[in-house]
Amino acid sequence: PGFGDASVRALFAGGAKPEIPLLYDPSHAMETGLVRGLLTQHVMETVSREAMTGPAGRRSIEESLAGLDRDTAMKPEDRESLRSMLRGISTWQGRQEQARTAGEPLPAGGMSIPFEAREEQVTSGAGVRYNGYAHSFAGMGIQWILFAGIELGVGILLERKTGLWKRLRAAPVSRPVLLLGKAASGALVSLLCLAATFAFGMLVFSIRVRGSLLGFVLLCAASALMASAFGLMLAAVGKTPNATRGIAIMAVLLLVMLGGGWVPAFIFPAWLQTATLAVPTRWAVDGLDAVTWRGLGLGEVLPAVGVLLGFTALFSAVAGWRFRWE
Repeated sequence: PGFGDASVRALFAGGAKPEIPLLYDPSHAMETGLVRGLLTQHVMETVSREAMTGPAGRRSIEESLAGLDRDTAMKPEDRESLRSMLRGISTWQGRQEQARTAGEPLPAGGMSIPFEAREEQVTSGAGVRYNGYAHSFAGMGIQWILFAGIELGVGILLERKTGLWKRLRAAPVSRPVLLLGKAASGALVSLLCLAATFAFGMLVFSIRVRGSLLGFVLLCAASALMASAFGLMLAAVGKTPNATRGIAIMAVLLLVMLGGGWVPAFIFPAWLQTATLAVPTRWAVDGLDAVTWRGLGLGEVLPAVGVLLGFTALFSAVAGWRFRWE
């Protein structure tokens, strides 16, 4: 109540501003900003029109003119300039009132947005459009292959616990060949997981590789190798299958979350966006985003491939250093 008079008075005289309660769901903060912007636009148009042509505007002008004589802090030349402006607005309001009484058409009046916005998606080429499913499937795919890495590591621990590992060691192959065989099988399983995930997304959700196809293949292969090396590292540092599985699942969920697999990394705080560059999942998800809906070329994704191969080497080195053969 009283919003019209109070808002016009605040517009001219700088009085107390009326408040508009805006109730919102905390999970819809982005929509709240949109509503606030639309509310500001319509209030400014309506209040300025009322201030220039309505009765509340005339009352506010009269109050402002009366207040000028009581304002001793303002310089005389400033007071006269402001008085002239307010009297000019008052004269305009009087003419509008006469026209309204005579039934003449009135201008719309009021302030309006002085520009029009034209939105255009900026992508790497014609026909490339954002597909939110591509990001979701990238995050899910990386999560699945890390779970496959967990199964590889826990499987080796189970083989050691049941005595099967001794039988494998009795085969006429060297230790490096035995580990490489495990790593190759884990990488192949991870690669098949990624292929199945994206194949489903392409068939059902219209995901397309808009960028470099070679970059997509390299990213999938590097991600699969990283997941396999991660599994070997779990087998090297883990002690019992059950304990290793529980800790590894928690670690994988944290890696996927920090890598932007659950929530896109671009909405993280700035410090977290920088910090998550230290985890391999961030590079994998960003790289897959780059070659799918962003439509970027091979040169833009090669750094991600290099970082994933670097993590593969790191995990493999830890696995080779800590692996217990007995």
